[in-house]
Amino acid sequence: MSSLSNIKIVLTTIALTFCSFVYSQQSNIEFNKTVHDFGDIMLNSGQHHCSFSFKNISDQPVVIQTVISSCGCAKANWTKKPIMPGESGKIDVAFLNDQGPYPFDKSLTVYITGEPRPIILRLRGVVHEKMKSLSELFPENFNGLSLRKTYIDFGNIAKGNVYTQTVEVANTSNKSLEITFSNLSKGLMVEPNKITIAAGQKEKIIFTLDTFNSNDWGKTFYNVEILINGKKVTNKKLKVYASIRDNFNNLSKKEKDNAPLPMANSSSLDFGRIRKGNEIKSNFKIRNLGQRDLLIHKIESEHSNINFKYPHKIEPGKSGAIEITVETKQEIGEKTYIISLLTNSPSRPVMNFVISGLIIQ
Repeated sequence: MSSLSNIKIVLTTIALTFCSFVYSQQSNIEFNKTVHDFGDIMLNSGQHHCSFSFKNISDQPVVIQTVISSCGCAKANWTKKPIMPGESGKIDVAFLNDQGPYPFDKSLTVYITGEPRPIILRLRGVVHEKMKSLSELFPENFNGLSLRKTYIDFGNIAKGNVYTQTVEVANTSNKSLEITFSNLSKGLMVEPNKITIAAGQKEKIIFTLDTFNSNDWGKTFYNVEILINGKKVTNKKLKVYASIRDNFNNLSKKEKDNAPLPMANSSSLDFGRIRKGNEIKSNFKIRNLGQRDLLIHKIESEHSNINFKYPHKIEPGKSGAIEITVETKQEIGEKTYIISLLTNSPSRPVMNFVISGLIIQ
């Protein structure tokens, strides 16, 4: 595949990924939850139901205009009358469970008067055709405490907000286990912090991430140690991470109109063919077309062989250069490198740059 084709594929992937990063922090209503996890359900168990309740915390009546499901397998019914300040409403959902055995993660897009963006609710779980053992359902074993996976990904989150994830765990050993979560990174909380789980039983653990006092930007990892009956688990590690973005929810229209606006002279570079061991050097020029200072919070990449130099602030009307150096001592073949800038621009909180080409011996 050519370097140009690689660039097209990568840029398409970035565009689709960026669309999934859009989130909404409600200001007029407060939901009791935004995710409902049905857990493990059987294909022959019929429909499953859940409810999302909410409260109007504004000083004006609000109305749910419509709720749109991402597929026909989920049907929603909601409070149709205006919800007055201080009053509550709910959205009842039926998951039809008629599409075969599969893991599912469906979305409900809720349009509400007074909200600049819709609110996204999620339904998730796993449908099984036949009964599975606890060890099959929870394959990641931490000395008897078993999870479905070895990581907890909070996704893209706005700095200053609080996020939670409920994680189902199981005791796949033949004895009761006392589980303790310790040595937590700042901002990470686990509830309950200590719990006893009988053999063959499941429990739910709530992980909460508070980014209010965080100095981190971009992909950030949080430490958590698991102790089983007082002994630290060392055979594997639970990874907890999130990608922290700037928070634009409280900006006024005027602030958004006058916000920084970065414009790059180019978003991709094809370096052609180079020999292994040579450095790839590139500069991307960025001009701030907005009315306020452009802040570059961080530049990050999944590739460890890339170094950056960049201005942390670009004044209105001014330009700055992003200098990127790629080491190729350990590289060979067609390569595509993605570099992401995290900024304080509401319209462009993340800017992606792609460098690609062929490295030969």
